[in-house]
Amino acid sequence: MASTSETAKNVKSSILQRLPRLSTPVWILIILCLFLIFMVPQVLGYMETASRQQALKLQISQLQSQYDALKAKMASQSSLAAKKAEAKAYSLPSRAGNPEISQVIMDLAWDNDITIITMGISSSNSKILDKDYPVLVYSLKLTGQVTNFQKFLLAIGKELPSSEYIDITITPATVEGELDKATMNIQVYCDN
Repeated sequence: MASTSETAKNVKSSILQRLPRLSTPVWILIILCLFLIFMVPQVLGYMETASRQQALKLQISQLQSQYDALKAKMASQSSLAAKKAEAKAYSLPSRAGNPEISQVIMDLAWDNDITIITMGISSSNSKILDKDYPVLVYSLKLTGQVTNFQKFLLAIGKELPSSEYIDITITPATVEGELDKATMNIQVYCDN
């Protein structure tokens, strides 16, 4: 009796001993099936990833071509805007544009915290390279600060490229709290 209890203990202790006895081809088939169970989802996932990558590459190439087209369009528009700005910079204002020029001067004075006390306007002719041009001369008396006068003069040079300063006199304030004073004559060349 003792021998039967020992064999029962040996049978229960090993997993391989509990499995039924199968032939070698059946074990190979089982191992092959387990291999396929694990590999099929991985292969399918890889194929799906490859197709997604192809779709993304196609989308990237389409977006790149759209980007290049927009970039070329923006370059042409910016060059057109630059040409317009250049033409405006080199075009002379007309003598009839006196109110517009006066408004530009007043706006620039306001932007630079300068007060225009008086503004006188006269017209004359000036000869440049044997050609007569009509000229508007703006005589200004201003109050403000010296640094603001400098900014004002730079702004006029940018806004009215055909302008020229004839006479500038800046008088700093002698009493603290008073504003500096300036008188200037600005000549603006006009088109015939």
